[in-house]
Amino acid sequence: MGANMSKIKYTLIFLISLFWLSACDKEQNNEPEINSCNPTGVSGALIQSTFILTITPDQVEAALSAYLPINYELDYSADVYSVTYNTRDKDDNLIVVSGAMFIPVGLDSLDLLSTQHGTTLKRTDVGSVNFYYAIDGLLMAMKGYLVVAPDYIGLGQSDLFHPYLHAQLSANPVIDMLRAARAYACDEELALSGRLFLSGYSEGGYVTLATQKIIETQHSDEFDLMGVSPMAGPYDLVGSTETLLNQSHYENPSYLAYMVYAYNDIYEWNRLNDIFQEPYASMMPELYNGTVAADSINSRLTTSIDSLFTQSFKLSFLAGEEAELESALVENSFEGWGPIAPVRLIHGTNDTTVPYANSEVVYHSMLDNGGVSVDLVPIYGADHLTAAFPAFIIAEQWFDSLRTAN
Repeated sequence: MGANMSKIKYTLIFLISLFWLSACDKEQNNEPEINSCNPTGVSGALIQSTFILTITPDQVEAALSAYLPINYELDYSADVYSVTYNTRDKDDNLIVVSGAMFIPVGLDSLDLLSTQHGTTLKRTDVGSVNFYYAIDGLLMAMKGYLVVAPDYIGLGQSDLFHPYLHAQLSANPVIDMLRAARAYACDEELALSGRLFLSGYSEGGYVTLATQKIIETQHSDEFDLMGVSPMAGPYDLVGSTETLLNQSHYENPSYLAYMVYAYNDIYEWNRLNDIFQEPYASMMPELYNGTVAADSINSRLTTSIDSLFTQSFKLSFLAGEEAELESALVENSFEGWGPIAPVRLIHGTNDTTVPYANSEVVYHSMLDNGGVSVDLVPIYGADHLTAAFPAFIIAEQWFDSLRTAN
């Protein structure tokens, strides 16, 4: 999340709290009845929707105008919900996960949009717990979209380990929350247009592209994707890992260690002591148990690549001799695939957290593999923080142009 986005978030917390008591008299807890809208015992079944409050444009525009150099007007009030629903874990078992849902007030027909959040290591720092962690979803709803913001597996309601940067397990809770939102709309007799948009930043950019790929290859008859905007995501996992291991230092060791630790869990390698130096190998389960924030993990790890990883692992990977890990990285990257729905990649050119080359590599790969409509929008001079809110504005305005054209 960018610096401006963070300031807006905390200003919104203050402004919206002034209206909290007046909103809470509408609070309700809806457990869907068993009906044709919402079959139980399947992926995407809506378990519970809890109304939180209604937010008006006046409540947030003051915060926006204080930090944005443009006049960004919001068009609708939005109802905020916390939602639980079914998805599937790595063993294909049904599990309960959560997310936030934002519904604009006063529209006869609604376009559906899913927005995916960036890397979150603390389980409670998600939209279903505190809706301002899904601030981009709120703003999209106030521009007229019915928005879902999945927490993902292992975050929010789910106490499993989060499958960081695993394509199928990243896409599952997004696709199933879209199904849960359709069940809610059916129950409440809300008209959906059938059009679907996807967006996300950082890890959310990765999850967004993973969701598009899974939809187009496995569920093309179920969803009508109109536009997809992945922003500043790690798409080229092999190239990014090589780049980072070749560096002497990395400013966010919690992210790099998170991916390797997650793959060790998903693929059941049991190789922590082969991969990480001590004392870090022994610290991993405690650091990544869902209760520790990224800043705290960064402070307990080291920014030195050679101190974090064993020399044998590092040299083996760079020599192309880590077949299991490299195979997993290739499996969960996006080279060799041409998207069908329009894609607009957005990325800050000075990003060192998720290097800009990620977007360049996947952009050219998509074109080479028959991508129908793919664009790359660089935000010149911006890093991972400062590009966040401009990227959101570019994505939202592009979505508006697509639905106007259609």
